[in-house]
Amino acid sequence: MKRITLLLFVIAIAWLPSTSSAQTQILESPNASPKALTGQTIGLTDVYVSYHRPAVKERKVWGKLVPYGAVWRAGANDNTVIKFTEKVSIEGKELAAGKYGLHMIPGEQEWVIIFSKDHSAWGSYSYNEKNDALRVNVKPRKTEAFEEYLSYGFTGLESDQATCVLHWANLEVPFAISVDVHESVVNSMRKELNNKAGFSWQGWHEAANYCLVNDVNHKEALQWASRSVFSTPTPQNMVVKAKLAAKVKGDQKAAWKTLEKDLEAMPCTWKEYNAAATYAMQEGEYDKAFSWSDQAVAMNPTMTAMMTKAKIMKAKGDKKGAEKAYEAAIDKGSNGELNNYGYQLLFSGKTEKAIKVFEANVDKHPEDPNVWDSLGEAYVAAGEKEKAVKVLKKSLSLNPPPNVKANSLKLLAQLGIEYEASTKP
Repeated sequence: MKRITLLLFVIAIAWLPSTSSAQTQILESPNASPKALTGQTIGLTDVYVSYHRPAVKERKVWGKLVPYGAVWRAGANDNTVIKFTEKVSIEGKELAAGKYGLHMIPGEQEWVIIFSKDHSAWGSYSYNEKNDALRVNVKPRKTEAFEEYLSYGFTGLESDQATCVLHWANLEVPFAISVDVHESVVNSMRKELNNKAGFSWQGWHEAANYCLVNDVNHKEALQWASRSVFSTPTPQNMVVKAKLAAKVKGDQKAAWKTLEKDLEAMPCTWKEYNAAATYAMQEGEYDKAFSWSDQAVAMNPTMTAMMTKAKIMKAKGDKKGAEKAYEAAIDKGSNGELNNYGYQLLFSGKTEKAIKVFEANVDKHPEDPNVWDSLGEAYVAAGEKEKAVKVLKKSLSLNPPPNVKANSLKLLAQLGIEYEASTKP
């Protein structure tokens, strides 16, 4: 028993670290070349670089500490690793998504950047050219700024590209990374539509509209638009579907056929007919526009629908009919419709027309302080001070809400008028 105990004690002693050995380290301590991680999102593609940062320490780096013509691990300690979550192009050459060991071959005039499929090797000691996924040549550049510790960063960021830059001592080594943003977005949308986004018309519509706006992926986008319309027809998704149909067929007539079928088959309201009419008017199809506009007004004679009809008549050259339809629309307008339309006119520089709309709203809703405030703002814009002061005081006399009151007082102050609560209009 004593022999066994003694043997175990000797084995235990043998496993203890030797105080004379510099090779063994049990406790954690700061690394001379600390680990670092940097990254950048380009479009929807994430790029990460994991590396260790050696210091210059008054040594000559290029051509000596890091020799020219030899494969270098582009950092210290472990392998420098670069990761791309989507396919990218490096200096114009395609590289698949994934993790890569990043190696470099320095040269006085040109460097070779190597992306190795073996990203778990220890530095460049076990580097094998057979594992190369890509090699590109780049030009180094000297810098005035001195970098004591090696670093990686990203410059020249745009929606579809950026430049990854190694900087150490007085040298920078850049390599350009670019992505196909639209391909990434479409791939992402496909995944999202298989989940929560695919359970509403909005998700399918947003995906289809993205493709329409960016002129990509038309056939699949048309399928997405069709799903959206089938789920819930709206003014937005029906027009997007029609536009995509024209893109796929290469013929504008396909848009009109698509709209005609959907308007007939789907449970559409005046809003969908009005949207179809507006789209047809923009494309110069005035007869179709007028027919759909007429249907929208018949279903619900709102100011919006009637205003669209007036615009179509004007575009067709029927000025008298358009003026009559315009007046009818103003007469039909609600408080909110007239106020919003008046500001549209005002902000687009059509001050006189805006004043007429605001005056019509005042006649219809004389007890609303907001309509007087809006008219006052239009008078101020037109330089009609006396009229502006009168209607702004009228607004303040009607006990307006705080936001309306603040605007009226601000406008009066601009006109050099001090207003007291007891002042009568």
